Amino acid sequence: MKKVLIFIAFVVLGLTQAFAQQVPMYSHYYYNQFLYNPAMAGSKSYGQVYLINRNQWFNIPGAPQTQALTIDGPLRNNNAGLGLGVYRDVAGQFNITGGTAAYRYTLNLGNSGQKLSFGLALGVLNNRIDLNDISVQNPLDPVTAATYQGATGFDANMGVNYEVNNFNIGLAVPQILGGELAYDAIKNTVTDQVVRYGMARQFVLNAGYNWDIKGDETWFLQPNALLRYTPNTPAQYDISAMLNYQDKYWIGGMFRSAYAVTAAAGLRLADQFVAGYAYDISVHKVSEYTKGAHEVMLGYQWGGSPMDDPDLKKKFKDIDDKLNKEDKDIDSLGNEIKKNRKDIDKNTDDIDDNDVDIDEINDKIKTFEQFMQDYKDGKLGSGSGSGKVYTFNNVYFATNKWDIRTEARAELDNLVTILKDNPNLKIEVAGHADQRGSASYNQWLSNKRSVAVRDYLISNGVTASQLEVKGYGEDSSFPTLDENRRVEFKIISE
Repeated sequence: MKKVLIFIAFVVLGLTQAFAQQVPMYSHYYYNQFLYNPAMAGSKSYGQVYLINRNQWFNIPGAPQTQALTIDGPLRNNNAGLGLGVYRDVAGQFNITGGTAAYRYTLNLGNSGQKLSFGLALGVLNNRIDLNDISVQNPLDPVTAATYQGATGFDANMGVNYEVNNFNIGLAVPQILGGELAYDAIKNTVTDQVVRYGMARQFVLNAGYNWDIKGDETWFLQPNALLRYTPNTPAQYDISAMLNYQDKYWIGGMFRSAYAVTAAAGLRLADQFVAGYAYDISVHKVSEYTKGAHEVMLGYQWGGSPMDDPDLKKKFKDIDDKLNKEDKDIDSLGNEIKKNRKDIDKNTDDIDDNDVDIDEINDKIKTFEQFMQDYKDGKLGSGSGSGKVYTFNNVYFATNKWDIRTEARAELDNLVTILKDNPNLKIEVAGHADQRGSASYNQWLSNKRSVAVRDYLISNGVTASQLEVKGYGEDSSFPTLDENRRVEFKIISE
């Protein structure tokens, strides 16, 4: 029995020193960051499930093998997400199985697109010792009589992630509870104490950047760095870089300190299926014996917006490039038309019955300054909604975009103040697109713009019940393209 205890202690010590950690090691964390950090659960605009299989030191019998399954996705408003993870890590006689459930919440910081996410994962960890393959002098030894000896305990992981301008940095603390698993069936023959397996608290720091090389969302360079640290053991760091083409194909490499150089590649199949492969080439002193490691990742992604589809992005890319190239000339011509609009209206005496009456449009659509003045004068409506439509002066959007621009925030913030001061005031947030593109795409795009304005108002304290959203598709009421790519609002009730 004493030899068995010494063997168990040696394996535990060997694993801890070799990896500087007790949590499983992965190569594909650069693609699936939820593997380590619960603050990344549901951080994408779509749901995703990944299966990973890793075979390490395949030249040595009983070498570590790891399997992991993760599922995560955003909740309705994208400010929160959920995730589930299950993994199995086998190394020699040690067999560890764990499962966790994670929750993420994201805070939008300021007006510059900064995001701060917090995540918490709770789960159960089962650690077993398999003595089937151990040769002992006394087969009747009570320690080896029970071939499987296990212990179960609770586990927790806490994480935080900060994101701004395609850069993110995160910190995760797996096994934050730092508890112990007691093997009741194994006792020290000298002290008669139960053998215990201590779960050390881990620290995993990760930073990455997504660089759009040409500025056209075609080629991306994605450098990444990760630092693992367990108290009283040497720290380990990874440095990697991936070259990505339209999120369809990627290839790159990684260096792991005092351990291995990794080559990795991946591709997207049928839009929603993902496959990746990584191979570790050992560089440490015993590399001749340990050889390398294979890791395979398979994934499936669902949901999200149509523009998350790479093929659809490519389909609209040529159109987008052409439209952007012509935007300057078209807008210049539109400004000239706008400048001469009064003269055109004054000299036009004969208007066809099917034409739009500009005066009627101008009477219906009011500017944001008029809204502010109507609000001060108490002329918004009679309690059931005035029906007046107010258009913002600066809430315009770039071609095929729905991001809130910096210059639009001042007017939206004024609207926030009025809505918060008048909780009974209810408005319809209406999105529009210019007349380029198909009708179905413009309908979808106009709705995305109205939803973006609604989410901005809610994130700044407006009650969701005060807002209704609607996309009206393409519009050509205004002479310039940027004016038609707008969001306006209508008083529904007071």
